Amino acid sequence: MKRLTVLVLVTVLVMACGQKAEQKPAPQTNLDTPSQPATSAKQPPPRPAFRQTDARVWVDAVTVAKGAKGSFKVHYYGVEPVRAMVIPLTYPVGMKIDSVSYVGSMVDYIATRPVRIDNQSRVVLMTSIPTTEPDIPAKEGVFATVFFSLGPDAVSGPIEEGFVPPGNYLTYVDTTSNLAEPQFEPGKVTIQ
Repeated sequence: MKRLTVLVLVTVLVMACGQKAEQKPAPQTNLDTPSQPATSAKQPPPRPAFRQTDARVWVDAVTVAKGAKGSFKVHYYGVEPVRAMVIPLTYPVGMKIDSVSYVGSMVDYIATRPVRIDNQSRVVLMTSIPTTEPDIPAKEGVFATVFFSLGPDAVSGPIEEGFVPPGNYLTYVDTTSNLAEPQFEPGKVTIQ
């Protein structure tokens, strides 16, 4: 039953991130008071207090020529078995994520591995949810391989931990159905 609850929770979060945000009417202004400039950058909501762990997620640093294709690996080191894993990443301008592969990874045996790629917002969301399979083991390995293309406007920059609305932070669900936050080490794309 707990596994089903975790599956439903993570699936709803992943599906909801693909829905467009509700449009709000423009705020009314009072002509007697000077208006404040609106901030254009969307800020994620305050991060919930997840249990901190010694688990780690890290991303490769790669060097690629402008206009070329490349890939980087996302690695995971687990300290306890995991029932679901959520890894949102942001990437530099001019980079387009083509696909995410779990082939040969430590979660290759899991059937439910939704991926959401949003090249306009420069965010990729990778998840892995064992349903009938065993939990993700407490070991070190490759979680996924991300394939990308660089455009003519590509710039060098970090591959960092991201956020995908409504609530997809870098987290995992432990065997007692509690959310935990692994440590994160960013990667980097260097343009030749």
